Amino acid sequence: MILGQALFFDGSPKFRKERKMFFRDPFLARTMSIWAASGFLEYALYEWVVQEHLLRRFGSVYYWRNSHEVDVLADGLKIEVKAGKPHRRYPKGVTVLDREDIPLFMALM
Repeated sequence: MILGQALFFDGSPKFRKERKMFFRDPFLARTMSIWAASGFLEYALYEWVVQEHLLRRFGSVYYWRNSHEVDVLADGLKIEVKAGKPHRRYPKGVTVLDREDIPLFMALM
């Protein structure tokens, strides 16, 4: 599979809401961006890597969006991935990861 999907989660998965699609392999993401002659944002790659890691670990990933967005929900974890340091508050229980935190997070999970 080239693409994975994260369903919207609001107490239960919502199959009729929009889904977040993500590349499951960073190499394929880079190859497709070169082939299409367009780039992608650095934080998107970080988000895709975390989504794929948690998908392999827990079998399914979700996302949630209201006034704030939580990029990945998996087995009670709430993860927000940022390219830099966050500048706003997030709901209680959300772990905010930046590029320096991702390798340690993945090693511990």
